Amino acid sequence: MKYLIAVFFLLVSTSIFAQQNAVVTNQKLAAVYEGGDIILSYNPIKIVGLDTININLYRKGNDGEKLIRANKKIATNKIFKFADTTLRNQPGVYQYIVKAKRDTTTIETESTWAYAFAPDVRPIATVFKAVNAKNTNNIILSWKITDSYWMKNIELLRSRSMDGKYDLISDINPQDTLYIDKVNDANEPFFYRLDMKGFNSEVVYSSASIVVIPQFPILPQKVGPIKAEQKNKSIVLTWNNDNPTARGFYVKKRIGNSAEFETSSPLIFKNKLGQYLWKDTLSSLKPREMYQYVVVAESNSFDVSKHSDTATITYNYGNTTIAPPTDLRIITANDTTHNLVWTIDSLRQQEISGYQVYLKRKGETIFKPLKNGNTNNSINYVIVYNLKDGDSFQVKSIGINKESIPSIAFTYKNPFELNFGPRYLKAAVYDNVLNVKWLKSEPLKVRAYKLYKWNGKAFILVETVTPDKDTVSTRSYLAGQLNIYKLRTVNMDGVESSGSEVLQVN
Repeated sequence: MKYLIAVFFLLVSTSIFAQQNAVVTNQKLAAVYEGGDIILSYNPIKIVGLDTININLYRKGNDGEKLIRANKKIATNKIFKFADTTLRNQPGVYQYIVKAKRDTTTIETESTWAYAFAPDVRPIATVFKAVNAKNTNNIILSWKITDSYWMKNIELLRSRSMDGKYDLISDINPQDTLYIDKVNDANEPFFYRLDMKGFNSEVVYSSASIVVIPQFPILPQKVGPIKAEQKNKSIVLTWNNDNPTARGFYVKKRIGNSAEFETSSPLIFKNKLGQYLWKDTLSSLKPREMYQYVVVAESNSFDVSKHSDTATITYNYGNTTIAPPTDLRIITANDTTHNLVWTIDSLRQQEISGYQVYLKRKGETIFKPLKNGNTNNSINYVIVYNLKDGDSFQVKSIGINKESIPSIAFTYKNPFELNFGPRYLKAAVYDNVLNVKWLKSEPLKVRAYKLYKWNGKAFILVETVTPDKDTVSTRSYLAGQLNIYKLRTVNMDGVESSGSEVLQVN
């Protein structure tokens, strides 16, 4: 007698338990898994005056319903047993159906389910990948699961952080191996996980989490109407916006209506209320001058919206009778002598008796009078000693019993001050470990090297290397994704360089 078996994945809403030698049964028909085989027990219907009946035995799998025993004559006074021994190489979930007949008339139909696999079988996601389709918000997820016949269903979950709450995004058929998710945020990580549930257990088995940082353009909507009004010594801008794709806003302004708009504010981050206020203060305003303002929105992909409608206002604050100097700049006479110079209004020079220079070092929060930083009204410069990159200056005009507001701050930028250390990096990947190498500058005394990786918002420190090394290995590398690194050199004063050229590794 030949027995057949086929794999059949059954999605059911109730959980069924199976253990070694456990029975899936109803009152008439039972199925037991024993060592790879299914043992069926059928308690036949009893009819007065009838000692035997004929039965047909069917099995349902993913290839349909098959007749595996036809017109088998059995006694009605004892339990009929049947062993399906063809299941060891074809595990799965099956339905067995018995149809009892008297002559050609079906007098009883019974069915039961059988789990043709060992109770200790567990699914394992051997492959689980997430790829962002180029320039789209599509995340293509694919996986491969061993012993998938065990599963009743798969739940695909998503989170915005590795240890955060995972939310269900789809119930998936166990036969599927691909899913396309659509996300609405760029340059931010998305974490995915598979939760697998079986037929014969309520236990949930989870895959390892994977991460993807999608990159695609997000164009924010144009910011709605903005309002500009003068309050005391400031011009105050207000606007409302509930743009879901904006992460923040920039204010731009110009003098009059002919110049180009220039960015005047740092990024103003989006808030829950959707109401925004920004002040343009006295230090950057001139009395009786007309100003125009616009607001632009920026998304997480760093794309910006079109300008808002323009808000125009004339600044009427006129209590300051002495104008501050303008056009501050550094003039270098030689490699060691630096002069801060400024422009004065020669027509009003008789109102001014002198000038006072103020300095704010990089990292400080307030301007302080510069030592030897005061001059008379005929001198429009001072010598600045120990000038550093990031030093900021302001100058006030001094009159008799009065002084001007501070000038617009000038910040000195020295592009060469932090330009030291290795410039170019080489990389090789072995066993999912990234090895980065550089060429050391022999005359340069170094305290340490620091390897940074871009996380979508900023470069974060991932490795610190002693000065005697010219290579580093890092496990922060993620295969199949764009990995961006930069090496910074720390000199003996503890100052970090501006960094090497960016290294990109896929």
